[in-house]
Amino acid sequence: MSFLRKIREKLPFEIGGSDVSKLTPLTKTEPINNKKEENEYSPLIESTIKTEESTIENRILDEAPDIDESLLEAIEPPKSILLYVLKGLFTFLVVLGISAFLFFTSQTSYTLDFATNFLKIPSVLDQLDTKNDEIKDLQTDLNLHRLLQGKFYLNQISYYGDEYARNYYIKWNSTISDTERKAAQDEMAKLRTKIVDAFNLAAEKLTKNKGIAMIDLNVEDDSQYEAIFTDLLVKKLEEKALDLSGSENEKDKKDYKLYSQTVRLVSNESLIKLLESTDVNALNEHEFKNFINEFDAVVENELSTIQKIKEERLNWSDIMNQIELETTYVDQYFSEGYFEALGGIQYTSYDFDAETGEITITGVTKRYDTTNFTMITNLIDQLNASPYFTGVEMNSFTKNGSAEEGYTSTLRLKVTIQKEALEELDAQINPDAVPEFLNKKPGISVSGVKK
Repeated sequence: MSFLRKIREKLPFEIGGSDVSKLTPLTKTEPINNKKEENEYSPLIESTIKTEESTIENRILDEAPDIDESLLEAIEPPKSILLYVLKGLFTFLVVLGISAFLFFTSQTSYTLDFATNFLKIPSVLDQLDTKNDEIKDLQTDLNLHRLLQGKFYLNQISYYGDEYARNYYIKWNSTISDTERKAAQDEMAKLRTKIVDAFNLAAEKLTKNKGIAMIDLNVEDDSQYEAIFTDLLVKKLEEKALDLSGSENEKDKKDYKLYSQTVRLVSNESLIKLLESTDVNALNEHEFKNFINEFDAVVENELSTIQKIKEERLNWSDIMNQIELETTYVDQYFSEGYFEALGGIQYTSYDFDAETGEITITGVTKRYDTTNFTMITNLIDQLNASPYFTGVEMNSFTKNGSAEEGYTSTLRLKVTIQKEALEELDAQINPDAVPEFLNKKPGISVSGVKK
């Protein structure tokens, strides 16, 4: 139903055509009566009813004409230069935005690697990775150089430390002459200066951070660089050692050993802690000696290994000094140059057996009162009474001579060393005090009289 029809249906009269004069009101004629019947309708209602009942289509306007839309196809919009400029600008901005997005995506991520690699477009990330690899190689070479330098200074500490320990024992050994002890003290002062210098240089080379901060998207925290460069250093040392492992060249063998030992140095946390926490300048003489022992315990090289063996082995010179000390309790003029004039005890040789811990002492005794056997017996008793020797025995005894020239007898003693007692002695010695066993006891003179 059209809109005009709806309007027409709402009108209280009929519209049969364009002639307005033909419009007739819809009224019902009835006989004149003063009273209206109840079923009588008003003209407006009657008109409406009649309109509803009418089958004749009455309209005010004709049907709307059909529009030929094909005519619009030939009509072009008005041309405007500004419109074309705006369209071009919009298109340019869209293309520019997409290009910028793709460009920065390719430069800040690896998402478009396939496209940039295919088109051979340089990427900032690729250049950054290349620079990072160069930095890693250079820093690793620097770390390797520092490590090898540090190892050299560690070897110097071990070498000079061995000499320092040897002179330390000489200085604090009361059985050695004062001249030798004074020379040992002077040598210790020189060696200490060299050890301190080598220690400071080793600490400088080995305690520096191995890592260096870089721009790396894969690293979240700068503290990770230390572990990264440490791994690179270990890998490089292992590669160098592997390359030389099968060589028969003597230089290559030495270098292989160098790299093999150095790679263990990288993870030696005890050594690094010792280098960082020790103030060698503040140590006294005895503390300095203990520091050298501690240093040799944490460092792994040939010199420290030798020093460890020396520390564990028996010091034969000290054992000889101890035997001579015990002998002075029997012969108070022992080793003082009076043997020919006054007689006494004289040793000619020592024979050491490291496996059994036995010493064979060969010598001679001389007496002018024929008490050679008594002196030998006293010597055996004195050595057996010592906590450091046991099982002293003499298998044969001979004597010859005269009262004018003195009576002489050969001396051949077998002495067993008590290693446990000697080790306890080393642990209990106080260098600042003279041990009790160094105090001379009354001995037997060449005349046989106790003093």
